[in-house]
Amino acid sequence: MAQTPAQSSAPVSRSARRIALLGMIAGYGNALGFVELGGVFVGAMTGNTTDMGAALASGDWPHGLKVAAIVAVFFISAVLAGVVRRLWLPARGFLIMVGLLVVTQAVQGHPAQRVCELLFLPAFMAVQGETISRFSGNAIQTIVITSNLLKCASAIAGWLVSLLPGSTSARPAHGTILLPGLAWAAFFLGAMAATAALRLHAPLPFLWPLPLLAILYADLAHAERAHDPE
Repeated sequence: MAQTPAQSSAPVSRSARRIALLGMIAGYGNALGFVELGGVFVGAMTGNTTDMGAALASGDWPHGLKVAAIVAVFFISAVLAGVVRRLWLPARGFLIMVGLLVVTQAVQGHPAQRVCELLFLPAFMAVQGETISRFSGNAIQTIVITSNLLKCASAIAGWLVSLLPGSTSARPAHGTILLPGLAWAAFFLGAMAATAALRLHAPLPFLWPLPLLAILYADLAHAERAHDPE
């Protein structure tokens, strides 16, 4: 079984680079799925669970069951991605993400397009969430924005309290403010990029994240081979 490198002492600069790329990919994928699947999210299960409950309670069974399928696909994919991460090198998760995007792009225009998007896009987001979620000792989930905003706000609050006269509170490390804030900003930019791609009818929109995934794979695979800290 492959050993996961230690994840507590990576330079903040390395973690910031990874979070920026992952955040853009997550924002891009979530926005792409939101448009393609008619207003449901492929990576935000809190919103989807609320949407599912409201739809089923109001009798909108087709929509409620569609959202339920997305939640189920996301959960099952996360379980499988977790198995891959534990049995093999976590960097292989990025290769799985590439495959999911390539297949999704390949079925565009096919009668099975929507069904494939319903299966592959939530799986894509789940695999990202399970592939890497610790950065310089901080647990940061790049596909979840609410928790990152709260972590950033909490760290800023701790920093402000530490500045008060006579305060004995320890000043938070810069990474505890920078990294979750950067995850939000990168997600936002990724969502804008996906929307622009669709509005401009750009060719092969599902393949745009591939260069970013290639960079991440090379980066993490190198760190795993060298047993460098994450």
